[in-house]
Amino acid sequence: MLVSRALIASLTLLPIWLAYVVPFVRMRRGATIPSERWRALHEKHAPRFYRLAVRMRGGLIKVGQILSTRVDILPVEWTSTLSGLQDRVDPLPWIELEPHVRRAYGRSPHELFESIDTQPTAAASFGQVHKAVTPDGERVALKIRYPDAEAKLAADMFTLRMMLPLFSVFVPQMSLRPIFEEVRRALFTELDYEQEARFTQTVHENFKEVPRIHVPRVLTEYTRRDVICTTWFEGKKIIDPTLLADPRMDRRALLELVIEAWVKMMYVDGVFQSDPHPGNLLARIGEDGQPEVCIVDFGQVKILTRAFHQTLVRSVMSFVTHDVDGFAQTLSELGLFAEKDIPRVKPLLEKILGRYATMTPEQTQAMDFTWVREEVLSQISSVRGIVIPQELVLYGRTFALLAGLSRSIDPTVDAFALAKPHFLRAMLAGGPPA
Repeated sequence: MLVSRALIASLTLLPIWLAYVVPFVRMRRGATIPSERWRALHEKHAPRFYRLAVRMRGGLIKVGQILSTRVDILPVEWTSTLSGLQDRVDPLPWIELEPHVRRAYGRSPHELFESIDTQPTAAASFGQVHKAVTPDGERVALKIRYPDAEAKLAADMFTLRMMLPLFSVFVPQMSLRPIFEEVRRALFTELDYEQEARFTQTVHENFKEVPRIHVPRVLTEYTRRDVICTTWFEGKKIIDPTLLADPRMDRRALLELVIEAWVKMMYVDGVFQSDPHPGNLLARIGEDGQPEVCIVDFGQVKILTRAFHQTLVRSVMSFVTHDVDGFAQTLSELGLFAEKDIPRVKPLLEKILGRYATMTPEQTQAMDFTWVREEVLSQISSVRGIVIPQELVLYGRTFALLAGLSRSIDPTVDAFALAKPHFLRAMLAGGPPA
């Protein structure tokens, strides 16, 4: 099965490479390739990779999601197409999953738990979630890793590694190997359920005293290498139409809870869940009539150091005050380009800051993080030799997902303005622990 998986992926990727290599070689030899020709290629082959990822599931969906953020490598037609990849797959029937769970516990899970719902509540690329009840009556969630998840991901990474030299010819100004290794490391880290359990418990401890924001507690006695057992939260997906349409639901208060949670994780605690899509956030109306949220799935967690935090704050301040020299220096410190390249990049940064400086107050007020991110990254990506570090890509993707989530919860609320007081309090707190 794994051989056929690699073969199917290769038979899709190779024709894509062939379609691009001919015009690319002609261009390198001096021929002029119309932009319409490139656009037509992008619009034809980006959906081909999209369909491959959906068909193969597993690691290829994750790779596509990561590639959708790499505006420094891929054209907008590719990033916009791949941004539609959702980590939703058909669940594995319990009859196929139970032997795997039995091996994880060393005995039948039905002997260990009072009851287990054999219908999953959620399914993703690497695993699925089942509701269960412990012998003492506590409701829990069992996140079970698929038995073939590691093998499938290894096959996908092998195929991509073999294809890497072929696709490297399109970006001679940079090495794709470090980017590939970072992606591979991130995906195998997401498969490490023991680490995910530790991160889940860490963030749970950080939020124990925060009202209306919940993070599941890990039950270590029921947690294994392939199974994470956490407390159960009775809620709906945060953008569930029935939830948001409930006349008792205060959407603004709900959105503020989400913002408060991520500001605390990113700027106070320094440990944040970097995949805030709607499937990883549950919500409900509490007994007091106020909204409550629960953050789940800590497979993608980022540690934000105090040094990174301080540099990022200086970068934002330089952007807001139109300090070109300071903006260039902080971007260099963040790893976008070497310090020796600052003179080459400064004219581009002056253009970006100049555009911001000429905006009307109304335009500035309407500006959100998505605009800033796309404007800066699209301009920077036009400079040869600049590679956006995966750490910064992940950080930016977190904000982009939060921006999309904000629009889904309440498009009438200015999330940027709503975040300011929380952000300022976090800044006064001094940033994450050293």
